[in-house]
Amino acid sequence: MPTPPRTPNGSPTRTPDGRRRDASMSLLTGLLSETLDPGYAEAAARREARGESSEHGHWTKRMSPTVLLGVAAIALVLVIAAIQTHRQAPQVERERKQLISRVQDVERKNSVDEDQISMVRAQLQAAQAAALGPSTEQGKAFAAMSVSTGAVPVTGPGLEVVLGDATGSANPSGGDVRQQGGGDLSRVQDVDLQHAVNGLWYSGAEAIAINGQRLTALSAIRTAGSAILVDFRPLSPPYTLQAIGDPKSMAAKFANSTEGKYLFGLKSQWGIRFDTGTKDHLALPAASQLTVNDAVPVP
Repeated sequence: MPTPPRTPNGSPTRTPDGRRRDASMSLLTGLLSETLDPGYAEAAARREARGESSEHGHWTKRMSPTVLLGVAAIALVLVIAAIQTHRQAPQVERERKQLISRVQDVERKNSVDEDQISMVRAQLQAAQAAALGPSTEQGKAFAAMSVSTGAVPVTGPGLEVVLGDATGSANPSGGDVRQQGGGDLSRVQDVDLQHAVNGLWYSGAEAIAINGQRLTALSAIRTAGSAILVDFRPLSPPYTLQAIGDPKSMAAKFANSTEGKYLFGLKSQWGIRFDTGTKDHLALPAASQLTVNDAVPVP
């Protein structure tokens, strides 16, 4: 900021009519030279003359014990919370490890039980086939029933259908029957797998499996949270459906069926992955669970 012009003796210069040349800068000069308001300065001087301390200092001295007590109380609460957390952390970690160990033990036991069930089931199937005889009418009916019910593993040619979630596709606007179930329509839903399975049965499939999980007439396909359950077992995408049967006739009939057109519509509208292909050899395991509702003795 430029300094106001002054005479050689240091006093401000004046105009011919006697006014100070820096008169227009008096407010700015006062703000720079006097940082404290005169009223505050006079009040402080009177308090000092009477021997009184400032109001701020009096408030600080009067409130200091209360403030210190509050800070001490807060610090005590934080320390107690930290001690409790530190003591509870090992217990929570031990309970977590125990729970994980119990789950792993149950999974291992279930795996062993399933292996034993499969072994006993195979022995039972072999004994029944030997008792009935493969060439008899009862033996042939029993073999066909074992395949249709999923009681035995099967191999042979067939059709493979792969369904997968869309990659980076946004949900377009428009109506769709899948909206009744809610969720992200760019992902495969349980209703889509149901359509695919029904279409394969309609096309002449003799046996079907999804991601290695054999289906029967009583199999359930449903959603639980964000997972699709097949017979209460969660499956992860992509979903590979394998169907034993005549590959050529199944492929043509499936493509022209209502279910096949439904899946083609999902691919074009929502970006759902949908691929089909014939296979010369497929191997489907036996169903993990078999439920018998009716039993009739053989005469």
